[in-house]
Amino acid sequence: MAISNFSRRTQQSLSADKLLFFIFLFVVLSVLAQASLLLTTTGKLPPQVPIFYSRPWGNPMLAPPVALWILPLVCVFAFLLNFSLGTFLLNKYKFLEKTLLITSFIIALMTLYDLVKIISLLI
Repeated sequence: MAISNFSRRTQQSLSADKLLFFIFLFVVLSVLAQASLLLTTTGKLPPQVPIFYSRPWGNPMLAPPVALWILPLVCVFAFLLNFSLGTFLLNKYKFLEKTLLITSFIIALMTLYDLVKIISLLI
């Protein structure tokens, strides 16, 4: 019962707001592009890849290639959190809802860019 109500509210939200639909579509395509990029380049990557750029240069910055999956997971988690907060809890505050959704768009764009940049520098 609760799942069908959640599904119905989600479908109504997506069909009512074009910005929400665009961002949802972009995030899904971004995560699919990241996943396909990771799956196609896994065999070509070196045993250690730079992913933790906030750490000092050298070994602390490196991780195994499986750590690159952090980027699409962050994208999905951020979108689900922002979508849930914006659509179901804060739906009467339209500005805050739009801000959360635009933040999801920016996170999806940046994780896609980062992953493409990391892989293009290594291959």
